[in-house]
Amino acid sequence: MGLIKAAIQSVSGNLKDQYLEFFTCDALGTEVLVRRGAKHMKNGSNKGDADIISNGSKIAVPEGTALLLVDNGRVVDFTTEAGMYTWDTSSAPSCFGSNGFLDGVKKSCADIWTRIKAGGEAMTQQRVYFVNMTEIIDNKFGTASPLPYDDPTYRGIYIRMNGTFSFKIVNPVTFFKNLSSNVAGDYRREELMGKNGQPGQAKAEFLMYLGEALNKMGAGGEDVQYNRLQSQQVKLAKYMNDVLDEDWLQGRGMIVDKVAVMSVTPDDESRKRIQDFDDGLMFGNNPNMAAGYQIKGSVDAMKTAAGNQAGAGNAMMGLGLVGGFNGSAMNPGNQGMAFLQQQQMMQQQQQMQAAAPVAAAAGWTCTCGQGGNQGKFCANCGSPKPVEDAGWACSCGQTGNKGKFCANCGSPKPADNAGWTCTCGQTGNTGKFCSECGKPQA
Repeated sequence: MGLIKAAIQSVSGNLKDQYLEFFTCDALGTEVLVRRGAKHMKNGSNKGDADIISNGSKIAVPEGTALLLVDNGRVVDFTTEAGMYTWDTSSAPSCFGSNGFLDGVKKSCADIWTRIKAGGEAMTQQRVYFVNMTEIIDNKFGTASPLPYDDPTYRGIYIRMNGTFSFKIVNPVTFFKNLSSNVAGDYRREELMGKNGQPGQAKAEFLMYLGEALNKMGAGGEDVQYNRLQSQQVKLAKYMNDVLDEDWLQGRGMIVDKVAVMSVTPDDESRKRIQDFDDGLMFGNNPNMAAGYQIKGSVDAMKTAAGNQAGAGNAMMGLGLVGGFNGSAMNPGNQGMAFLQQQQMMQQQQQMQAAAPVAAAAGWTCTCGQGGNQGKFCANCGSPKPVEDAGWACSCGQTGNKGKFCANCGSPKPADNAGWTCTCGQTGNTGKFCSECGKPQA
């Protein structure tokens, strides 16, 4: 009785499995990586075995999706091109086979006997799988502890990074065989990358190899300064693929597509080193800024000392510090002020030296109106260069006075001495000898 029931079930199931089927899937989005194909039958009453695909069945492959044909647990064919395909490698015989109805019936009868022995169940399995080959974006990452970075400017520092990366499945067969395999429904992203706060194996590997990729971006590699890593995301993605090649591409059939760095932050000790380095570089290139920084530091220290309210002893100490700040020759503020004054004096000297040639080049102006004369005689009329007035000497010893009163004691300018006249006719002689002919005063 059981054999007759099994035979009835076997014949019924075999006939139902002869009808052609249609397989496809909707867009997989960014969460589903692999999905088993489901039959789409709008009309008819085909209720055959879900794991039996009739020869000649149609399969529609959407864009951005790979199709895998699995026969008895083994991938027998695949394609990454969108379009309509026909199943023609089924191991299950069909009454509507390509060699004619009778030949199909013979093979089907043999299959019925096999089913009878298995209690009416088919002893074969065919499945269709769709693999997502689009860019899987927004995989967040962040370093829990600082990573060492050989910065070309600041040398060995430690930085924290966070951002997102995207990946692609480029070898669907490798991905299917090594990760999802013959999944009954969907294989999702979280099974590969993990959830927030609980990174999966793939994301843990990404973070592990991130430090190795950074070594190629720093000194000795691309010489990228730490604060410019955000602008070098293409190179960073390339180096991530280099270090992940064996584990991701060869082992799982996937690659890192893009890496978006959101922030790069040095740890506290590295930040202090960077600030000290930048200050030294800035003050070394600008002495005036260095002097001003020293003066500001002294003023701030004086304010702190003067405002000390922690007792008489500390107050006296504060006053002593103020006196030291005001009078000590070794005080950084005084040194900074002296340095600044020295710089100003040097600038003034340079300006005077630059202006001297201009004044010298101006020359003297003759009474005829000719200007710019450089020699002892006018270049236009030949008149001699006028003698410059040396000024007058006061009885207090001040010389070079030009006005009516002495610049030192305020005494009035003495009356002009007309001098004496020589026999040769020269007037205004003030010495013992004539300024014209040299005769002594009579």
